[in-house]
Amino acid sequence: MSDRSPLAIYALAAVLALAELAILWQALHPNVSADYRAYYIDRTTTCLPQPVTGAYVLGTELNFRSGGDETRELRPCGWSGPAGDGMHSVGETSRLRFAIGTPQPLTLMLELTGVTLPGPAKQRVVISVDGSKIGDIAVTPDKTERFTLAIPAKALGESGFANIGLDFPDAINPGKRVSNTYWRSVKLTAASLSPAQPG
Repeated sequence: MSDRSPLAIYALAAVLALAELAILWQALHPNVSADYRAYYIDRTTTCLPQPVTGAYVLGTELNFRSGGDETRELRPCGWSGPAGDGMHSVGETSRLRFAIGTPQPLTLMLELTGVTLPGPAKQRVVISVDGSKIGDIAVTPDKTERFTLAIPAKALGESGFANIGLDFPDAINPGKRVSNTYWRSVKLTAASLSPAQPG
């Protein structure tokens, strides 16, 4: 029995070493979703989408101020609030998700106000749908404006949802040592997604 003990110890040590190498490999090469990787590992986004239903009736205009419509299931990430002056964007990207059924030409309306923090005279907002850019807009600090953008059917995937991205290249850092996941840009006060009018 004593002759076998060193062999058993060496075998156990080898098994433990292999297990530690496997754990190290997983730590260096994690098998995670693209969104998780972008937010936590590569840090290429400040918006980590959470599961939402996107439940929405096409053509309905929604109020994103406090006391307005319940919009939680349309906001995967990048928003704080609601507040009396609207839903505040947080970070460098915010998203909206609308259930649309069959892909079709749509019209997106966004009512936005630029934040009043010290920063640029205009806040640029790059709008995309399912990863395809559909337009750029410029929002003025403390001025509420409505913007209308056309969404072609070909920009929509087959998922039955319109995933709207708002990217803020000029997002403002509200204070020293504040992570970019808390930068500010716009306030969303109203939005709608409607079938495009023919013609």
